[in-house]
Amino acid sequence: VKAIRAFCKSNSRQTTMSFTLSLAPSLASPPSLLPPHDLPPFFSLRNTILKPTIATRTRHRLLASSCLAAKAATSPSETANDFFLETTPTPAHEVVSSFYAAINVHDLSSVTDLIAQDCVYEDLVFSSPFVGRTAILDFFGKFIEATSTDLQFVIDEISKEDTSAVGVSWHLEWKGKNFPFSKGCSFYKLEVIDGKRQIVYGRDCVEPAIKPGDTVLAAIKGVTWLLQKFPQLADQF
Repeated sequence: VKAIRAFCKSNSRQTTMSFTLSLAPSLASPPSLLPPHDLPPFFSLRNTILKPTIATRTRHRLLASSCLAAKAATSPSETANDFFLETTPTPAHEVVSSFYAAINVHDLSSVTDLIAQDCVYEDLVFSSPFVGRTAILDFFGKFIEATSTDLQFVIDEISKEDTSAVGVSWHLEWKGKNFPFSKGCSFYKLEVIDGKRQIVYGRDCVEPAIKPGDTVLAAIKGVTWLLQKFPQLADQF
C-alpha cells in the first residue's frame, strides 16, 4: 500500500509540472483578443448585465441636455410651456429702500410698481389716509413739485429680518446738511402680488415742528380723566 501511495504522489507531481510547463508560454505573452466571428457558438454578450459607470451616466446626462436644447431650438413655444425659470421676489427691505431712492430722484414711474393697487398710506400730518395707488402717487407728485432733488430722504436704520413688514427710521437732508424738524419713523407691510413684492400699507410719523414737552403729559392726563368720567366720549374719536 505504501508503495502504491508513493507512486501516485510521484505521478501527480510529474503531471503538475508538465501542465505548468505547457502553460508557461501562454502566460509569458499577453492574451490576444479573438474577433467576434471566431468566438464559440455558445458565447454571447446578449445576456450579459453591464452596470452603468459614472462615465456612462455622465454621457446620458449630456445626451439629455442636448435633446432639451434641440427641443428649445425647434419648438420654443412648447418648451416655454414645459420649462420656466423660478424667480424670487425682491426682499422687503430692498423694496422699501427703492421706494425712498425713487422719491429722492423724483422718479414716480419707478414708484408705481412698488405700491400695490389697493395700498393704504397714512401720513400722520394729514387727517385721513391716502387709499389706492392713484391717490398715493398723486400725493407724492405734489410733494415732488413742492421740493427739489436737493432735499433727500436719508435712511438711518431699516429692518431686514422680516419679509412682510419693515420698519424705517430716517431724516431729511438739504444738500448734505440736516433739515430742521425732519426726523421720522415709518412702518410698511408688504405682500407678494403677481410675483412682485409690493407695499400694501404704510405709515409715516414725522417729528413735530412744535415740541410741547411736558405739556403733552398734562394733556394726556386730562383726556384720560375725561374718558373715565364720560366713557361715551371715546366714540367721538
